[in-house]
Amino acid sequence: MTTTSTGGRLRFTRALRSPAFALLWSGQTISALGDGAFFIALAWQILVLTRSGTAMGIVLVAQSIPRLLFLLLGGVAADRIPRRLVMLWSDGGRALLVGAIAALGWFGLLQFWVLVVLALCFGLADAFFLPAFQSIPPLLVETEALTSANALTSLSQELSILLGPALGAALVAISGASGAFAFDSLTFLISALCLLALRMPEKSAALTQRSMAAEGGPSGGVQSTEGTESTPRAGGLLADVREGLSYVMASPWLWVTILLASLANVGLAPLQVALPKLVADVYHSGVWLIGGVFSASAIGSVSATLTLGQAKRLHHRGIVAYLGTITASVALLGIGLPFPQTIAPAIALVMGALVGAGLGVFSIIWVTVLQEMIPADKLGRVTSLDWLGSLALQPVGLAVVGVLTDRLGPQWVFIGGGGLNLVLALLAFTVRGIRTLD
Repeated sequence: MTTTSTGGRLRFTRALRSPAFALLWSGQTISALGDGAFFIALAWQILVLTRSGTAMGIVLVAQSIPRLLFLLLGGVAADRIPRRLVMLWSDGGRALLVGAIAALGWFGLLQFWVLVVLALCFGLADAFFLPAFQSIPPLLVETEALTSANALTSLSQELSILLGPALGAALVAISGASGAFAFDSLTFLISALCLLALRMPEKSAALTQRSMAAEGGPSGGVQSTEGTESTPRAGGLLADVREGLSYVMASPWLWVTILLASLANVGLAPLQVALPKLVADVYHSGVWLIGGVFSASAIGSVSATLTLGQAKRLHHRGIVAYLGTITASVALLGIGLPFPQTIAPAIALVMGALVGAGLGVFSIIWVTVLQEMIPADKLGRVTSLDWLGSLALQPVGLAVVGVLTDRLGPQWVFIGGGGLNLVLALLAFTVRGIRTLD
């Protein structure tokens, strides 16, 4: 992985040599910035309307339910319908929805139930958008540029986490929550226009070879998906879902990782639930440290993104990916350890950065491996199953960790979460398919 600085920069931005990917990435980067601003505006608007903390939880649950229920359908759609069109309709629909919310706010007609409906619609849009978005890069860039494509996508997402909330707060202060909603609507519109202008390249030789290799040879019967704007296949919805499930279950490295990720998200729940109580009651610090830990995590993830994006070719990817999760697990556990008050905040920031770096390493490698190894005509369904597995236990984990935080204390919750994830990562090494994944 030793490179010259110039070579590293060229490898990191290699995916941008594809005009189609550059256009997609530009639109999604702008949209991600709007999402970061939207979340702050939504939280503030809910507080203004209800003065209730529970109301925010209701909105988050309303968004998660349709996302979980329709993810499999979204995966089938990504394999049956041109992925560009799935994303276009999702972004266009959300632009109209958020624009309507902004208008209602400006005219003083916005009510809480409208925000709940908005959350339901957003969850539905996510269910279709996520599989299509994650499975489209292999159709836009060569195999060697997939790591670059995923690193760039991760970079834009992490930067939106860093910059979006600050922008959202500024917009709320200047023009109210409706101003931030209008900005988010505009970013969705820009993204939709980029997708509208996107012209899918002809299916490349690299995609052909990747699909044939994933199927075991030329007889695999892989059809061009979006590289040539595929037509819907014959067969029913349930048959498509069963085919996707069968493919995952036949690949131990796939189903084991999806299962472990589902459990690991429970272990990560303390960051969302217990951190405020840990900072206030144990560290005796202020809200700056809460924001600092999340910012440090984003910086760690960006650092991992830049490092992996410069790699010409990463070997032993299964081992490296899970070493990333081990790093994140140990760091999560470390946040809960009883360090002296004089150094505890600094250690929390360092541990937060390590959590972000470790998870960033795993995420980029995992997405790239999926895009390289899954046949093009199954990638949407496999991606939806991956998302479904990752999100399935998240609501339960948040609820359980909330109760445990009050009963056991925030320190033990962090230690327990980090310990759980460490055990899960070590278990992954018992699977030969993961150890030998190159």
